Amino acid sequence: MHRLHCIDSIRGLAALAVIYAHTVEFGLKVRLGPSSFERVALAGLTEYVDIGKIAVTLFFAVSGFVVPFSLFKAGDRPILAFAVSRFFRLYPAYWLSIPCGLLVLFVWAGRDVPALLVAANITMLQQFVGVENVISLYWTLQIELIFYVLCVGLFALGRLDDREGVVLSALALIAAAVTLAFLRFYFERKFPVAVPLSLAVMFWGLCLRYHVLEKRPGWGSALTWVTSVLVCAVPVISVLAYGRDMGFHENWVKYVVTYWLAMALFALLALKLRIEGRVFTYLGAISYSIYLFGPVVQVVIERALAGYESVVPIHLFAAATALATIAVAAVVYRWIEAPAIARGRHVARRLAGRAGSGAPAAAALGRSET
Repeated sequence: MHRLHCIDSIRGLAALAVIYAHTVEFGLKVRLGPSSFERVALAGLTEYVDIGKIAVTLFFAVSGFVVPFSLFKAGDRPILAFAVSRFFRLYPAYWLSIPCGLLVLFVWAGRDVPALLVAANITMLQQFVGVENVISLYWTLQIELIFYVLCVGLFALGRLDDREGVVLSALALIAAAVTLAFLRFYFERKFPVAVPLSLAVMFWGLCLRYHVLEKRPGWGSALTWVTSVLVCAVPVISVLAYGRDMGFHENWVKYVVTYWLAMALFALLALKLRIEGRVFTYLGAISYSIYLFGPVVQVVIERALAGYESVVPIHLFAAATALATIAVAAVVYRWIEAPAIARGRHVARRLAGRAGSGAPAAAALGRSET
């Protein structure tokens, strides 16, 4: 098996884009820098394009393109091995980010720490029980967990590599997003429209992989169906859910442009441009830590800039935040992530029993991994 280095590059670019989006948002809010042109240009750009949302949507497409194939590796207990490997992949670095987030975003900011905050966040299930995320970006990790559960369910039913099973799952999620968007519009309440829509993007990524990379017969029509319905549903969902601002500066046009651009950009980067340089692939390797620790590093630099806002250009602030975050992420990856991933693979191999009867299926289904 070999890594898909271009997918690593997409991860790295997406992680940096998240940092850029958040630093620009802060810069516009506090009017960083002496250049009014920079602020006006960025304000115009962010009015109709959400760079951060594009990046997050790229992450979801990457998960769909990559994660399900871990279940097809050789072994007698693939589900258990999958759960173990995912646990060691997600939780160690995540657990380290919690005290860092508490210190910088709560204690340093003078905010109280609710009694259940830490205990709930440790599980990564906090939003399911109505508890605040220590770091706001954690919300995407909980969607990842839902996707894992759906993949395991389809795998157990023998439908994860079945066109009908995957397409019906994607269409059901799109229908759920439309339904929640209608309920949001009708009742004027913040129903979680982004959850099923993000999951649908993941299944779209899976269809793309089956057709283009795995070259499975018949998956071209499956990809066409899912792509067509998703592209057509996004404007409907956006108008219903985000045509009325409910406190998050919603703009339905921006949501449509964002999702369409993210899907087009992922297909371009994964299938055509295929960036595979060492710098980009390394950024992809440490992208999870970049994502987790970026908000913490940003607040530290924001504090360091206090009193100098009028002379620091937004892009200088963004570059400083990105470089500092990369440095932190490199340390976390070296001492936390990489050892944990290696340990997870070791445990997963032992649990899977690699000499088991699953070897032929793995050879057919898992030719590439990342």
